[in-house]
Amino acid sequence: MMKNQIAALVLGVSVAGGIGAGVLANALTTNTPAAAANDDKATDKPTYKTIATPPTNATPASLKDMVIAPGRIGDVRVGMTKKEAMETGRFDADAPAPVDGCPVRPLTWKKAYGDLIDVATLGNGEISSIGIRDKAPRTKDGLGVGSTYGEVRAAIEDGKPVEAGYLQSGLYEYNLQNGGWIGYLFDASVDQLKDSDPVTFVEITKNAQPGLMRDGC
Repeated sequence: MMKNQIAALVLGVSVAGGIGAGVLANALTTNTPAAAANDDKATDKPTYKTIATPPTNATPASLKDMVIAPGRIGDVRVGMTKKEAMETGRFDADAPAPVDGCPVRPLTWKKAYGDLIDVATLGNGEISSIGIRDKAPRTKDGLGVGSTYGEVRAAIEDGKPVEAGYLQSGLYEYNLQNGGWIGYLFDASVDQLKDSDPVTFVEITKNAQPGLMRDGC
């Protein structure tokens, strides 16, 4: 009986007042008014912040902006996996060898860096050594290719030259905390080395002392 009375009331009001029966029916059968529901949606709506993604083709930092340190140059460190090295944006992967008979090189520096810097890797692509013949990158003390033996010796604590083969000699800087090395090569034997002799090659390694040599590959 009660249901019939409510239905009759709804029908009578909708005809008399011109209000849609559906709207009134919704108002009579829900506990939350439509307006309140809309307000809840507005206040509960999550907000999102857009984060820009750096472009993958960004121009790499120049060599003069990359500081040499034991075991690393700039943000590239010896011991990096191939994947980590590629994420720096400084390398190309799986480049053909420049000499016939040599294997494909897992990593090579991008062409923007020229051929005066190299990278040696293990079989799995992990960086094992970085060689520098360019004068641009320097240590925090300003040492690099072109620095004199006198300058390097003065900057390295207990620096003592050792034979490096082929009538050459080397000075070595070692970081006990991270196991990183910097090797400086001079084109003179230990007994002929003079303070004015320049550094001709710099090699960066970790754990193993730099050999200061490169093979044909």
